[in-house]
Parts: sequence; C-alpha cells; structure tokens
Amino acid sequence: MKKTYFFLSLIALSLGFVACKKTPDYLPLPYACLCGSVTWQGAALSLLDANYILADSTIDESRRYYITADVIVEGEFEAHGLNTTIEIEDIDGGGTFYIDEQDLEFEFAALIEEFNVNDPLDSLRQFAPIEGVVQVIAAPIGGGTERISFQMVLNELEDGEFVGNDINFSGSFEVYIND
Repeated sequence: MKKTYFFLSLIALSLGFVACKKTPDYLPLPYACLCGSVTWQGAALSLLDANYILADSTIDESRRYYITADVIVEGEFEAHGLNTTIEIEDIDGGGTFYIDEQDLEFEFAALIEEFNVNDPLDSLRQFAPIEGVVQVIAAPIGGGTERISFQMVLNELEDGEFVGNDINFSGSFEVYIND
C-alpha cells in the first residue's frame, strides 16, 4: 500500500513539474501581407494590407485601392497608421494615370491619412497629391493579380486647402482581382 501511495505521489509530482513549465512571454508579430511596400518621407515601409473595391458598380474596371502601413518613429510610444486610398474611374485594361494640378489634369484621386496617437493636438493629418503618376498592370479578364505602382508629391490638407511643404510618397503593391 505504501508503494502505491509512493508511485501515485511520484506521478502527481511529475505532472506538477510538467504542467508548470515556464514558457516565454507571447510577443505578437505585426501582420504583414507581403503584398508591397511604400516609401514615406524617406522611410521604406512594408504594407500591412492592400485591397480594392469597384469604385462604381456599373463599371467593371473602376478601382478604389486601399493600402495601409505602420510608421514607427524612434522615441515615440505608438506606431502611426498610414492609410492610402487611390481611386481610378476606369483602368481601361491598365496603363498610366496622372495628376498635374498646374495643367488641371486629374486622371486619379488619392487621399493619404496619417493617424498618430502620439500627437494629442493633431492626431489625424490628411495629404493629397499635387502631382503624381499611378501605373496599373491590370489583372487578366478571368481574374488574377493586379500590380500597381505610384509616385506622388503630396501637400498636407487643412480645411480643404493645401498647406506645408512637398512630401514625396511612392510605392508598389499587388491585389488579387476576383472574376
């Protein structure tokens, strides 16, 4: 009987040691879509996500692309969210689309928003292109990968008016187009 209690105690003690095994603390890894990158104010950033929707449900080749990335600045507690929307009325099989404010040519629209929780006075800054080019390599008709690259010169928007200095913004990304 003493042997049975001894073995049961030994098994319980062994299970206690195994069950109390210390594992390293969980550190979440940031999600990355591996679908492209952007250069924002000289810093290369991997995209967290890239998507599209039809900007106009009656036009099969209308596009509104949405990309997002995190901007991490040394000395700040939280990352900035960088969200970009690029809209093209009709990609027409792909090609090159321009914005040239001086010549009043607007073949695409874009809005870039930087959300910065580190700045309590101005946590949301919006930017729009004053010059830019977007190149689209359209997906095949049956669906597939669409490749987009862009280069823009941005100005900050305040109350719908351009303010501030020029900011260079460029990148490339891919989205999967469903048939």
